[in-house]
Amino acid sequence: MRVIKIFFLIFITIFFNSCNNENSTDKTKEQIITVLVPHLGGLISDPVKIEAKKIQKNKDVIIRVVTPSWDDTVSEIKESLTDPNINYDVFFLFSSWAGSILSNNSALEIPKWAKDKIHWDDVLPIYKKYIYSWNNKCYFLPYDGDNVIIYYRKDILENKEYQKKFKQIYHYDLKVPNTWQEYTNIAQFFNGWDWDNDGKIEHGLIGSRISNYGTMLLFFARAAAYAKYPEDNAFYFDINTMKPRINNPAFVKALKEYVNIMQYAPKEIINYSPFEVRQSFIAGDVALAIDWGDIGIMANNAKESVIKNKIGYAVLPGSNSVYNSKKQKWEKRFNKVTALTGNWIIVVNKNSKNKKLALDFATHMSSKELTQKLISKGWSGVNPSRVSHFYPTSYEEWNKSGFSKDEAIKYLKTIEKSLSNKNIITDIRIPGAELYYDALNIYLHKAIIKELSAQQALDIVYKQWEQITNKLGREKQIKLYKESINE
Repeated sequence: MRVIKIFFLIFITIFFNSCNNENSTDKTKEQIITVLVPHLGGLISDPVKIEAKKIQKNKDVIIRVVTPSWDDTVSEIKESLTDPNINYDVFFLFSSWAGSILSNNSALEIPKWAKDKIHWDDVLPIYKKYIYSWNNKCYFLPYDGDNVIIYYRKDILENKEYQKKFKQIYHYDLKVPNTWQEYTNIAQFFNGWDWDNDGKIEHGLIGSRISNYGTMLLFFARAAAYAKYPEDNAFYFDINTMKPRINNPAFVKALKEYVNIMQYAPKEIINYSPFEVRQSFIAGDVALAIDWGDIGIMANNAKESVIKNKIGYAVLPGSNSVYNSKKQKWEKRFNKVTALTGNWIIVVNKNSKNKKLALDFATHMSSKELTQKLISKGWSGVNPSRVSHFYPTSYEEWNKSGFSKDEAIKYLKTIEKSLSNKNIITDIRIPGAELYYDALNIYLHKAIIKELSAQQALDIVYKQWEQITNKLGREKQIKLYKESINE
């Protein structure tokens, strides 16, 4: 009897150990996700890697973070959606890449519990409507809320002597520019002389002009005042035909100005990306710059910044006339547009084998608490996207980043004002977006280096965009373009 009892105990022990091992294996299998986020010198991706490591230390999970280069990311996304051997559970994406996933029906519609977890009511309505939804359904979670604003040397524009000289030349008061013509006048006035008395020649402005995405998006930020009609949600294409608007008089006018204003910048502007723009502005080289939220952070917390407490923030200038693409004529009415371009979103793969963990990680990265900390950190690349971002309960994180409370409030209020505008543009978000952008990139650069005129360059882009649309399927693209702008 004793032998039987011992045998029975051994059997039970072996049986349960076997079950436990099996459960442990299943658990390990169930607790692994793979995350894709492009490597941009640490911007956007570093917070993802840091938080993944923290979570892995505290929980029995594995979060693999894959960081392809910018150039490889789109092909990596597309390949992963067709190759069963490549499985990404969570994507951190530039918003123009959204169409690649949605056209493949691979984006998970965000469930209510996940929205509740991230305090969906706190997310700014403008982002919920134009960035995080598609065909009026929510497929994306907030991460980085980008929009473009202008930066100016407050100490220089407020100089009484300079104000007097400016008025003598331009016959109006020197002030924050309300139109692009006023912006140009200020750049011209402050170009080519030592206005900060440091013994060096300064310039009027700086901007991205190298061949890259930043240059294209900032071109559209300028063109919007002329080309984005307030009562027309479409911007890049006709909503019913997908005929490009890129070579209409509004875009041509904007490109002419985009090229001509370079004469008031350092000659190196031709090689400047947004990164060099930020460095130039915080070094005190120029009076004006256009950028996302990054300059504001760097001006206040970068060691090399010489302009702390000397910087002003303002929404993008407008225009006293706007082109009505439907009627094909200019209208005299003031128009100011917010450029919601360059946003980073979080997408969960609908086919993920670990949706709960994928959503848990995505909602953590999108959370009110984490993003509140990240928006004041220059290394994160994350900018405001929530109501609470503009009204923090404490300014401790901003103080740690070099901001006084007053300076943080000024910076945040400018972004909030920009995001209150109802007339907006977003990125091209439909499938093939990268093809449309690539075509523009080539010929925009040819106009910038004056190899082609603005009209010649944009006429070629028009033809190439037409070819891309025909190749991808015009009716399909019309449907997706409407969905992308929630029409």
